[in-house]
Amino acid sequence: MPKFIVPVDVITVHVVPVLAPTADAAKAEAERIVASDRRTWYDRTEPLCVGDAHTEAEWDAHQEASSREDLGRMTVPFRARPPKETTPVGRFRAPRTDHHADDTACPPEHRHTTSGKPLTPGCPGRAYSKAECSCGEWSVKHAAKGYVDDARRQHLSTAH
Repeated sequence: MPKFIVPVDVITVHVVPVLAPTADAAKAEAERIVASDRRTWYDRTEPLCVGDAHTEAEWDAHQEASSREDLGRMTVPFRARPPKETTPVGRFRAPRTDHHADDTACPPEHRHTTSGKPLTPGCPGRAYSKAECSCGEWSVKHAAKGYVDDARRQHLSTAH
């Protein structure tokens, strides 16, 4: 069974590869596939537009011809986006530290279960974890180590 490529959408943004015996069957199958997923993936305000079905060779030839046509036109390139003013990567840090119930720091070599119970003899256990950013404007303290790690990652990726 030949494979057809069917452009679907108002401005041909989506391309649906379909296995079908004929071009008309491929076009109908592509329309059925897109209509079933339309609520999830496509803008429902515009009418569904299904283009002609092409074999892969026809599609490649059409793409090559249109790119040659584009070479002959005078095009104005998009202006480059202005550089984002950010601090250098790695400038800010927010290390997570574990603490005992008496607010003393728990050494990194002490091992704990996921709930904070000690696996190292003599350790009273992890009561909470804390992270403070070197920017001085952010810190988080929580009993769940994973929560602190997630908050830390989010702060470093969005704020800096």
